[in-house]
Amino acid sequence: MPKLSPQNPPQDKEIQILRAVMSQQELFSGPLPPPESLKGYSEINPDYPERIMRMAEAHSAADVHQKYKESFNITLGQVFSFSLGCIGFALSALFALKGLETGAIAAAIGGVAPIIVAAIGNLRK
Repeated sequence: MPKLSPQNPPQDKEIQILRAVMSQQELFSGPLPPPESLKGYSEINPDYPERIMRMAEAHSAADVHQKYKESFNITLGQVFSFSLGCIGFALSALFALKGLETGAIAAAIGGVAPIIVAAIGNLRK
């Protein structure tokens, strides 16, 4: 094959491989690597697969606990918001019956505000 240069470009039927680079990348998602990787870890240290399993179990338990806390906090916020709304409306009715219009309006606004704030907070999520 003749030497290639700008003055002597390759012909249509000639193929030249200038450089070949090969790379391999392994990706996995989730708490556990694939079994082949676990076997490789055990070749480094026999305790590694067991440690990886314990780590994955602890990670899973932490995820469950975190989701439970988030759910509990959302429910608690909804109950608290509803309670404040009921108290505000009850005070508004009480003030209105006693002839205190300004207090009735303020209590009504105070009763609606937590419900609106909770609704807006839920929309952002």
